[in-house]
This record gives sequence, structure tokens and C-alpha cells, in this order.
Amino acid sequence: MTRFYKSLWFVFVAIFALSCSDDDSLPLPTAAFEVQPAEIEVGVPVMFDNLSINAARYEWDFGDGLDPITDISPSVTFTTPGSVTVTLKAFTADEQFVETSQEITVKERILTGIFVNIYPETNADAAWDPDETGVDSLADIIIQLLPADSPEDDQVVVAGPFNNLTAPFSISINPDNNRIVLTDEEWRFVIIDFDGEDIANATNDDFVTISGVQFDQLQAPTVKNDEGDAGFISIRVVNQAVQGLLDVDLTFRLE
Repeated sequence: MTRFYKSLWFVFVAIFALSCSDDDSLPLPTAAFEVQPAEIEVGVPVMFDNLSINAARYEWDFGDGLDPITDISPSVTFTTPGSVTVTLKAFTADEQFVETSQEITVKERILTGIFVNIYPETNADAAWDPDETGVDSLADIIIQLLPADSPEDDQVVVAGPFNNLTAPFSISINPDNNRIVLTDEEWRFVIIDFDGEDIANATNDDFVTISGVQFDQLQAPTVKNDEGDAGFISIRVVNQAVQGLLDVDLTFRLE
């Protein structure tokens, strides 16, 4: 009989231990997060605001095959456009977890227009076309916009010549016909005076640089609309070589 009671005692202890283990499990957390800004673009940091409750630690998976990020609310900069599934796992101290996912779209800046607000309308104290008078003495302008280090044919804007332009003036870019992606690299904007008779038969002597600037379009001052899906980049520089101010805005939309 003593051995029988001992067996019952061990069974009771095992059942009690199991029931205590179940009762002692921590409550599951609630996993949630928001993304700021709502419109996400290549090269611009994105804050993932963690709204989870009752979690001891976190793992973020950004679909890039890298180890999870364990920051509470990480800031991430995406380098390529496209759809990305972001998954947050929220763990309790005893390693239970729940997870939530959101699909986000990383977009690029697509050029839609060039606005030249100010450019040097005289060559120091002389006219760009000194043999002409009045408005005809103004430059016949060619605009160039291209990546500074590795320009590709489909990423180069050449517009003009535009005869005898005064500032401000604008050039519209239709992304459906000429899709210029403002990539995360150094760019060069140049405004040129064309002094030749025939652009089709021009020589190097027919072109004179009026002003130019190299810039990082993600570092330049940028203003966006309320929705955050379009805006403009401001490029302003005093070019001492020509004693004039260059003031240009590049408009874009996010796609």
C-alpha cells in the first residue's frame, strides 16, 4: 500500500507541475507598427514606429535575406525600388511570439520638369551674343541634366537650343515618353549658350558654358506636396566664374 500511495503522489505532483506551467505562461503580446513617411522612396530613411504591447524583445524582417533587426523602432533606408514585405515579431520573456506583416512599396523620383528661375543673362558685363542687340543679345540656351559619373543615354536630358530666353522659363518632361529616374548619386546641371548657326552641324566652338552645378538630389532642399508623392528639388549656387546666380527647381513625382 505504501508503494501505491507513492505512485499516486508522483502523478499528482506531475499534474500540478504541468498545470502551474500552463498557468504561469506570460500573456501574448500585441504586435503592430506604423511607417513614417507614408510615401517611401529609395535613399530616404524610413522610421518603423513600433506600437506593440507586452513584448520583451522584437525581430524585424525586411525581406532582404539578412539577419533580423532587433531595434524597437528601427530606421531603414532602402536602396532599390519595389514591393517589400516587412514582418515584425514581438516576443514575450518566455519566447512566445506573435507577428504582423505589411507590404510596402519603395518608390523612385521621376523627373517631370525643369524650372530655371535665375541664370546669368550676361557674360560678366558683356552680352552672350555681342553682335546682336536688344533681346537678340541674350543666350540661345541648351540645358543638360545627367548623372555626374556614369551617364547613360536613357538618363540624360538635353533640351534646346531655346532662342533669347529670359528667366524664368520652364521645360516640361513627360515621364511616359522620357522616364528620367533621379537616382541616389551625384548629378550635374549645366546651362549652355549655343552660338552656332546650325545645331546639326555644330562644333565645340559653338558652345559656351554659362553656368553649372553638381549636386546630390537627395541632399538638396526638397519640398513635397501634402500627400508626399510629388515635389521639387531646389538647386541654388553663386558661380563666381560668371558672376551670376543659378537658381533651378527640378519637379518630380514618386513612382
